[in-house]
Amino acid sequence: MMKSLVITSGKGGVGKTTVTACLGRALADLGLRVALIDADFGLNNLDVVLELENKVVYDIADVMENRCRVRQALVQADTRNLFLLPSAHGYLGERITSQNIRLVLKSLAVTFDYVLVDCPAGIEAGFNRAVGACDGAIVVTTPHVSALRDANKVVTLLTSYKIQPTLVINRVRGDLLVDGKIPGKDEIERLLKAKVDGVIPETDGVYNFAAMPRKPFDMLAKRLHTGVGEPFDPAAGYRGFFGGIKKRFRRSE
Repeated sequence: MMKSLVITSGKGGVGKTTVTACLGRALADLGLRVALIDADFGLNNLDVVLELENKVVYDIADVMENRCRVRQALVQADTRNLFLLPSAHGYLGERITSQNIRLVLKSLAVTFDYVLVDCPAGIEAGFNRAVGACDGAIVVTTPHVSALRDANKVVTLLTSYKIQPTLVINRVRGDLLVDGKIPGKDEIERLLKAKVDGVIPETDGVYNFAAMPRKPFDMLAKRLHTGVGEPFDPAAGYRGFFGGIKKRFRRSE
C-alpha cells in the first residue's frame, strides 16, 4: 500500500525541500518507487533542487485542469524510481484543494510505494491543503530555539488532523552537540513530544543536492520504511581524543 507523507516545517530556511529531495532519493535507492509532489505554490523550487527545471513540460496545474494526465506530468530524476510532479509556476495555488491533491495521490497509488508532498512552511492555507490529503507527516526543523518553537506549533496542529508526525532534525553541528550547546535527539523528542526519525549533519559549503551526504538519509529512509535502526549521530566524530582535535580545528575555521 502506498504511503503519502507531507514534508512540512514551522518556518522557512530549515532545509525542508532539500530533505524532501534527499529522502526521496534514499527511498528510491532501497528499490522503492517514489514520487515527489511540489505543493509549495508560492516558493516552489523542488525542480531546481533536483536539477530538473529544464525537463519540466507539464505541472500539477495542467493535471488539475485536464490538460494532461498525471503520468505525463511526471519528470524522472537521475535516480532510478524517483519522479517529480512539478509545482504550478505562476498558478493561483489557492484554486488547488486538498481534494485535488487526494485525486492525484489516488492516481499515483497504482504505481508508487511512497509519495512525498513538499508543502509551504508555516501553518497557513498551503499547509492545511497538503496535510488534509496525506496520511502521515514529517516535520523538518533545526536544533535552534526559534525553529523548535515553530516546529512545536506544527506538531500540535498535526495532532488535530489525527496525524502523529515524526521529526527530522536538520543542520546539526556535531561539535556543538558534544559540548551541549544545542539540544540532542532525546531532548528534542521530549520538548516536541514526537519521535525523531532522522538527524542530518550540517554540511558547510554543500549546496548541491547531488553532493549531499547520503548516509544520514539512507538511515532515515530505512527507519521510515522498516522501523529498524537509529538516526545518524553527527556527534560521533567529535568524541574521544581524536574527536577533540577535530573539534578544535572546527572552532578555528
